[in-house]
Amino acid sequence: MKARLHLVLNGHPSQGLPLELQLEGNEVRGVFRQENPVLGEVALPFASRLRGENLEAKLLPPPSLKVEGRVLSGTKGLELELELSLVLPEGQTWGERAFARILELLFYKSLERSLSQMPSSPV
Repeated sequence: MKARLHLVLNGHPSQGLPLELQLEGNEVRGVFRQENPVLGEVALPFASRLRGENLEAKLLPPPSLKVEGRVLSGTKGLELELELSLVLPEGQTWGERAFARILELLFYKSLERSLSQMPSSPV
C-alpha cells in the first residue's frame, strides 16, 4: 500500500502534517510522527537520495518509511511529489502478519486524516 503526497518547501513548516523534513545536498531526510492508538506516538524516519529530479529511497531498518518521488523547482519553492510506503518488520507467524496489517491500515488512515486537514490539497 502506498500514499501520494505533494508538498512545497518554502522555508515554512507544513501545517497539519506531523513531518520534519531536511534537504541537505543530494539527500532528503526526515521523520513522520504519528499518534497510533495501539502504540502511542510513533516516529517513522526516512531517507532518500536525489538523482537529478528523482528521489530514490534509502532503506532504513523498520519501522520506517520508504519515500520516493520527484523534486521540482516551482514558483513558491521546491515542489516534492512523494510516494510513501510503510516499512514494518516481517512477521513470522500469522498473528504477527495480521498485527502488521492492522498497524499499516491505522497508519494510512491517520495519514489520510492529516492530509485532509492541510490547507492545500495533496496529490
